[in-house]
Amino acid sequence: KAFNGKAIQRRRHSTVLSSYNWNKNFYFAAIKKQTFFMKNFNFKKLMPHLVAVVIFLIVAVVYCKPALTGQVVAQHDIQGWRGMAQQSFEFKEKYGHYPLWTNSMFSGMPAFQIAMEGSIISVHYVYNIITLGLPKPISFFFLACLGFYFLCIVVRANPWVGIMGAIAYAYSTFDPIIIAVGHDTQMISLGYAPAVLAGIILLFQRKFWTGFAVTTLFSALLILQNHVQIVYYTLIIAAIMTIVFLVKSYREKQIAPALRGVVLAGIAGIIGLACSAVSMMPTYEYSKESMRGGRSELTLGDKDVKTKGGLDKDYAFRYSFGFVETFTFIVPGLYGGSNGGDEYSTNSKFVKEFSQLGVPEEQALQYENSYSYWGDQPTTSGPIYLGAIVCLLFIFGMVYLKSWYKWWLLIASIIGLLLAYGANLKGLNFFLFDYLPFYNKFRAPTMALVIPQLCFPLVGVLAVSKLIREEFDQVEMLKKLKLTAIISGAIILFLTAFYFTADFTGKMDAGFKENISQNILSQVPAGQQVPPQLAQQAQTVSSGIVSALQNDRRGLMGGDLLRTTILIALGLLLLFLFTKKKLSSTILVGGLIILTSFDLLGVATRYLNKNNYVDESQFESVFIPTEADQQIKNDPDHGKFRVFNQTVDVFNDATTSYHHNSVGGYHPAKLDLYNDLITYQLSKGNMHVFNMLNTKYFITQNPQTGKPIAQLNPGALGNAWLVSSIKYVETADQEMLALDSTDVAHVAIVENKFKNQIKEAPVADSGAFIKMDENLNDQITYTFHSTRPQVAVFSEIYYPHGWNAYIDGQKADYFKSDYLLRTMYIPAGDHKIEFKFEPASYTIGRTISVIASILVLLIIIVAIYMGSRRKHHPNSHVL
Repeated sequence: KAFNGKAIQRRRHSTVLSSYNWNKNFYFAAIKKQTFFMKNFNFKKLMPHLVAVVIFLIVAVVYCKPALTGQVVAQHDIQGWRGMAQQSFEFKEKYGHYPLWTNSMFSGMPAFQIAMEGSIISVHYVYNIITLGLPKPISFFFLACLGFYFLCIVVRANPWVGIMGAIAYAYSTFDPIIIAVGHDTQMISLGYAPAVLAGIILLFQRKFWTGFAVTTLFSALLILQNHVQIVYYTLIIAAIMTIVFLVKSYREKQIAPALRGVVLAGIAGIIGLACSAVSMMPTYEYSKESMRGGRSELTLGDKDVKTKGGLDKDYAFRYSFGFVETFTFIVPGLYGGSNGGDEYSTNSKFVKEFSQLGVPEEQALQYENSYSYWGDQPTTSGPIYLGAIVCLLFIFGMVYLKSWYKWWLLIASIIGLLLAYGANLKGLNFFLFDYLPFYNKFRAPTMALVIPQLCFPLVGVLAVSKLIREEFDQVEMLKKLKLTAIISGAIILFLTAFYFTADFTGKMDAGFKENISQNILSQVPAGQQVPPQLAQQAQTVSSGIVSALQNDRRGLMGGDLLRTTILIALGLLLLFLFTKKKLSSTILVGGLIILTSFDLLGVATRYLNKNNYVDESQFESVFIPTEADQQIKNDPDHGKFRVFNQTVDVFNDATTSYHHNSVGGYHPAKLDLYNDLITYQLSKGNMHVFNMLNTKYFITQNPQTGKPIAQLNPGALGNAWLVSSIKYVETADQEMLALDSTDVAHVAIVENKFKNQIKEAPVADSGAFIKMDENLNDQITYTFHSTRPQVAVFSEIYYPHGWNAYIDGQKADYFKSDYLLRTMYIPAGDHKIEFKFEPASYTIGRTISVIASILVLLIIIVAIYMGSRRKHHPNSHVL
């Protein structure tokens, strides 16, 4: 016992000593690390970054000041989205989760295209951290500035010059324009895109762990926004950058580390994509059935605009950039600006002329702004203005830079422009549309201008950074500045010639003139002949008003041209004085920041200003139900039928969906079969088709009061019905045309390819019936009774990816009839019929997203650890 006691005592003493030594070692190690940190911490280097963040915050707050008072931007598209998503919100509130199918729009479509359940573990929460929890749109501009500034730092640009570039990128007119209309996910995507490129460049710089983590994280954040078109353009930039880098590496015999970086970038992108599998997998599946997947089997219409597996070309290329419109990069009012901005004031000639007709000045001003644009596109919300200073610095960069960055930025800018020209460059773009992977899923070619929006300011940042950082031969530099001035001057001269030779006539001017003339002539009572004097007066007045509009367009362009000329002259003067060593780099950079901010923010306010903000209650007022809405809601079967609202642009407006299950709605990727039905049946008012869609109410305008009224449609066929016969057709064309004259209440139109699913022809049974018991969006149940086999048609949209049918719990077949309705052969007896929406793509995608999100977090942790290890052990090798 004594021996054991001494042993225990020795062990305790040894343990105390070991603990003391461990604590002592830990203490000294901590002191050593702290000393190392203090020695290596350079506040002076950190200062520009802190100043940059503060500047970005101040500029965003000042520009979006109304957001701090609780006001919101009156975003039309967000109102539309609210209308689409309301049923999903109500469902979640009641059942605790979002449905995967919605009945509120286009007679039914996948709800995951509108609002869906996110993963419990998601990198999306990083957004709130990066943007400091700021309200939108302050957070949008702040994020865009941070993303671009990070890219500038990664390419080793001067931080102060990076501030200029970040402001140029964030406040280029494209950004305030898309925010004003409500393209929030697009704007957030533009904030992440530069950070993705920065991550790839870090990999190319052999900072493998850091680059891998950054690329993975921001790829995940970018793709999570589900704005695939911006992801696509980011990939184009990244691909061009990668190709140029590989060529450079091959020439320098550094191809092995270059390939390592490319492989890691690819893996990072795949992991980032996997984080969005929960949305991307169902979306990819849905795209095959949508307008963007070319699901339609019809051969009716113009075959030349059809694209296999994609959008029709006439729809996809509707917004194509004009060749001369390219110069809106440098002169925003070149083509009148927009259809709805704030280009003019009440002092304009048009307002004065139009006011003489008794129109209030503010209303006249709205008319002028809505007719301001006169370019090649049908309409536009504003020009793509990159800034006079930015364009000047881009030209200077092309003359001065010799870095490999110059070439990929130039090539990417050119490709972005070529894509934006769309139908104006058919030979190239129609070919790409048919053969470039996934490109035929996108519309609005002008969106490709986000590529030069990113590339132009980056070229300028690199050029100015090199100018102030490196020694240069003054004589040679003056030659480069002279060439820059000559190119800039040539552009100004060309635009001046355009100013004096253009007629400033828009495509809508003739129709506008005719409307004014008809309004004047409407003073004559119906049935009486128009006096010649009044007809002449109408012609003179309408011509004068349109002429005033064209003169104002000329004035707008002239003013912006003069403004651009002055800004370019000031920019050249700053560069010249610095080259002559009469100006410090601080004043040069400070002057460029001030000029760029003044330039771009001044134009940005035309498209997003205090007039775009409203109180939140006013924003929500669009959803206040009308008397017609209330009348329909009082129907005890509300939610079991559909509504067709003729008082709105029914197939481009989703506000009706806020209150009812709508036949119409808005979505940029409607189901293609439904779009066919709109084109060939609903647009011409075929009541048989409205009845089969169970359209119980039509909302029309009361001619006496001008208010919406609800009209009951007694012919609506209900949720399901039994047909007495089948009309077989060979093709989709025949099926569509048969809807013109077929009584679908008694006859189902079925393509021959589904004939084998009808085991017996339906047999008359006076006691047979089918009725819907419950519709829970993702699960619909019916009760069926018949002593004979029947064919039931369900007033539900046919969508083969995920909808499963069950008879008494046993999986059963169903098929398509009447072009897009679900139809089923049901044997005799009493049965419970169920339809369940169970897309495997969602279930599998959700699991993949969770795993990928965890993997992203692990990669970030490892990257931080390896980075810390490398700092403390400079000779250590990682990856």
